[in-house]
Amino acid sequence: MLGEGVDTTIFTPQPWPKPPSATEPLRVLFVGRLLPFKGVAMLIEALDRVRARSPVELTIVGTGPEDAALRAQVQALELEKCVRFTGDLEPLGIAAELAKAHVFCLPSVRETGGAVLLEAMASARPVIALDYGGPAEIVDDEIGKRIPATGRRAVVEQLAYTLIDVMNAPEVWRLRGKTGRTRVEQRFGGDAKIDVALELYQEVLL
Repeated sequence: MLGEGVDTTIFTPQPWPKPPSATEPLRVLFVGRLLPFKGVAMLIEALDRVRARSPVELTIVGTGPEDAALRAQVQALELEKCVRFTGDLEPLGIAAELAKAHVFCLPSVRETGGAVLLEAMASARPVIALDYGGPAEIVDDEIGKRIPATGRRAVVEQLAYTLIDVMNAPEVWRLRGKTGRTRVEQRFGGDAKIDVALELYQEVLL
């Protein structure tokens, strides 16, 4: 049983934004500490590949040691108009950013949990993560995309491919977001986690 839960009173289902198109950018969100293993640099590189096909925007919520390096990467790739850094936000601020996003991405290569994924799912947003650690236990094709952690180049390629898939099949991804919200209610909300814990204790006692 994952230790994380999510406050479903703060992170509530929000209508999906207008679908991405030639004139409407795909809006991608990352939330987390800006550390090397979070994989944000790979996400920025994937964004650079995708923007040639269709408009795309990335919002990065958080601060950390990688802040300056990531900003430099954005500048070097001339992505200043596509990438926005917000700094740290309170939960209500994160919920507001989720409401604007089409998809949430956590390309972390070392993640034991995945609370931010649950927050995105609770907001009815599809999620993208690497098939490693805690996110591997949360994400599947019903609620988003789990990318094999097979090296930087392969991850960047798969991230780019997946973002393009969101553009090509927006209704599929919108429905994945709705499924994510249902799964949170069933497994990761406060009451649901209590029920799961009680079931586990009952099994142990038997």
